[in-house]
This record gives sequence, structure tokens and C-alpha cells, in this order.
Amino acid sequence: MYEDVSSTAKNLEKQRDQLLKELKKLDEEYKRGKLDEETYKAKRHDIERAIVEVMDRLAQMRFLMGQA
Repeated sequence: MYEDVSSTAKNLEKQRDQLLKELKKLDEEYKRGKLDEETYKAKRHDIERAIVEVMDRLAQMRFLMGQA
């Protein structure tokens, strides 16, 4: 069971890192004028929401692994 939890936590960390990269790329595109403000805000909200969900699940996995 511990290995399953550890594997899931590693996958969640990868998802988090990917989402953070997407957020940085989105910010750069907006600063370059490639996105209008409405599109930028909507996409940023979606990415931030996904990050919060991943971080919550990651916190749960760490708790299960005794790293809380």
C-alpha cells in the first residue's frame, strides 16, 4: 500500500510541476499580448483551480505516508 501511495504522490508532484509550467507560459503569452484579458483570466483561473486540487490530493497522500 505504501508503494501505491508513494507512486501516486510522485504522479501528483509531476502534475503540479506541469501545471506550474503552464501557468508561467500563460503569463508570458499574456505579457506578450498574445491573449486578451478575458481569455487570460479564464485560463489562469482554470489552471489555478487544477493546482489547488492537485495540491490538496498531494497533501492527503503525504498524510497517508506520514509526512504531514
